[in-house]
Amino acid sequence: MKTLNLLCAVGLTLMMPVSAQATGIPVPDVPDTTPPAALQDLTINGQPVKTESVRRVALQGPIYEVRLRNGDTFYSDAQGRHMVVGSLYDNGPDGLINVTEQHDRQERLDQLNAIPEGGTVEYPAQGEEIGRITVFTDTTCPYCQKLHQEIGQLTQAGIAVRYVPFPRAGTHSLAANHLAQVLCSQSPTEAMTRAFRGDPLQVTPVESCRSAVEDGFALGQQFGVQGTPSIVLPDGEMGEGYVPALRIIEMVVNPGNGYLH
Repeated sequence: MKTLNLLCAVGLTLMMPVSAQATGIPVPDVPDTTPPAALQDLTINGQPVKTESVRRVALQGPIYEVRLRNGDTFYSDAQGRHMVVGSLYDNGPDGLINVTEQHDRQERLDQLNAIPEGGTVEYPAQGEEIGRITVFTDTTCPYCQKLHQEIGQLTQAGIAVRYVPFPRAGTHSLAANHLAQVLCSQSPTEAMTRAFRGDPLQVTPVESCRSAVEDGFALGQQFGVQGTPSIVLPDGEMGEGYVPALRIIEMVVNPGNGYLH
């Protein structure tokens, strides 16, 4: 989850304590109460932990997860007065589960599946499909080129590959024009392979192809993509940087062995 740039920009500091006298902001007086027994005798991931202190704060339920259009997420009370930045965990019998990450994954998959036809380049799995990965890519990126050289290993293993255009230097760069040419080609898969090799493409992209590149770039920024390749696994987990094909296959076949493991 990305840092709340927007909140920081307006001067709302959520991670550092600031005294009421220093800011002039009235701080509600929350009376001390007896801490709940569950917090005094706490177990996390099946292990008992010792608490130093438990203190009531002004945050009152119900609590809402708020997602901004730029992709930022935070938690707030109903009045939007008290906010918490960070991941929400479910401390269940099976251990800690990052609820925020689970929501992020589903949100990524929903938005990727909403990309209109012609906005991506798709390499189907050979034989039965066992999963699909999505790669934010740039044809001028050396590590993207390296990954593409292994795309046959992925498709032969039953993994479909979907490329989303993400020109690292922006939507007015040479790479953006290459990606628009690819999308406008009669065979985008062949054109993408040629573009990765550095072969010139004799295609004049129309506005719809340029717009598709802009949309892919904007979506990547919303996801927090900072470099290419960035890979989204079938379960929505995302990681950045080149990963060998054999490792990708392992992560798809065994979702519990993804980036976070």
